[in-house]
This record gives sequence, structure tokens and C-alpha cells, in this order.
Amino acid sequence: MMLPNMSGKIAVVTGGSSGIGAAIVNRFLEKGATVISLDLVKPSNQNQQAIHFDCDLTHEESVSLAFTDIKKNYGSVDIICANAGIVPAWSRITDTEFSDWKKVIDVNVNSLFLTISKGAKLLKSGTGTVVITGSLNSWKGDANIASYVASKHAALGLLKSAALDLGREGIRVNGVAPGPIATQALISRVKSRIKKDDKDVESFIQKFAEATALKRIATIDEVVNTIDFLANEQSSGITGQLIAVDCGV
Repeated sequence: MMLPNMSGKIAVVTGGSSGIGAAIVNRFLEKGATVISLDLVKPSNQNQQAIHFDCDLTHEESVSLAFTDIKKNYGSVDIICANAGIVPAWSRITDTEFSDWKKVIDVNVNSLFLTISKGAKLLKSGTGTVVITGSLNSWKGDANIASYVASKHAALGLLKSAALDLGREGIRVNGVAPGPIATQALISRVKSRIKKDDKDVESFIQKFAEATALKRIATIDEVVNTIDFLANEQSSGITGQLIAVDCGV
């Protein structure tokens, strides 16, 4: 299935300087969109064509200023990919510092709320779309990552409510829930958990692959393919949904 090009469209991507966010930026650029990346981290050479805004997504004033500038320069936007997020090191709930808990909630929940609440005002009625990056932990719990699980459950609740709030304007809100993929975030988590009897990070990640129906882990391209689909008109009848891209975990 050939997805429509994005020539003439304006897309905002949070956390667009690395990982899945950078891949979203590159995909949308390749398809002809004007892409605005909101991130405190400078973009890599690969997505230099994107318009970069230094933005602390956990601060209301910073997010408001970013969208005010976007409105001034572009008027409206077609797509918002609320992708920014962090994955903490593994830690039992009894060993988790409250400051670490607050940081995860701030980045994974509060920044998502600010992005949608401020950005949706610029979305075009009838065609605007929001795509969030959720997680398999939006549905299930896991030991040693209580803050992350709580934040991703909250993200799913926010997605569902935003879809109902914005649906009356014809704006759709959906998300992807990536399974384990070999991003730097996963590798960092593995390094914090790895045991002495594991040969290396690669062998540990292979254990994730063996637990899936397809006996492999999903790729960033597969995640971005789904985001691309949800961001364009071929998914016009879909809203309020979080779609797993996990190779059958």
C-alpha cells in the first residue's frame, strides 16, 4: 500500500532529535512535509532539513512559546506526533527515588498533555491528526519500572480522552505501542539490568525476540510505517486507538 505524500503539510514532532522521533522526522521529510521538531537536544545531521525549536516540553511556558511561534510562521499544522519520552533504569518500587518518579511523569505525561493541549489549537479542523508514542506498558505492568508503567497507562488514558474532546472538530487522536526495538533507550535499560551470565547486550535482546510470535523484535521502520498510516487520510476512520507494533509479544 502506497501511503500519500505529505507535500504541503506541516508536521510537529516532539523528541525529534533521536530514536523513533528522528525516524519520524526523516520519514515525513522524505514525503515532502515541512517538519518542526521540538526538543532540547540538537538534531543529528540526518534531519538537518527539519526546523528545530529548542523546547523544554515539561515547561508550560516553553511549549506555549513554541506553538505561538509556529502559529505566527505557519498559521496551522496538519500533524502532531507527540513522541517525546524517557525510559528509566530498572529499579524496584521500594528503591525508586521520588525525584526519579517525578522526572518520568513530567516527561512522559505532563509533556504529552502540554503538547496536545497547546498544539491541538493549531490543528486543522476535519483533517488534523495527533499520533502519540505509547508502549506495551500502556496495557500491562512489569516489575522494576513502576514509574514508566504508570506514565504509559496515563498516556493511554489521555489519548482516549483527547480523541473524544477533539473528535467534534474532526481531529483524530491515535497512537503506536512499540514492542522492544533496538533503540538507545532499550539498550540503556538492558545495560542497567544485564546479569553476569549474559554474554552481551545483543544476546539479552535476543531473549526479547524469542518471546515474540515472529521470533524477532520490531524495527523502527515498522513503527514509523504505522505512525505514517495513522497520520494520513487512509486512516480517516480510526481514532482513540493505540496500535501495538511488537511482532506478537
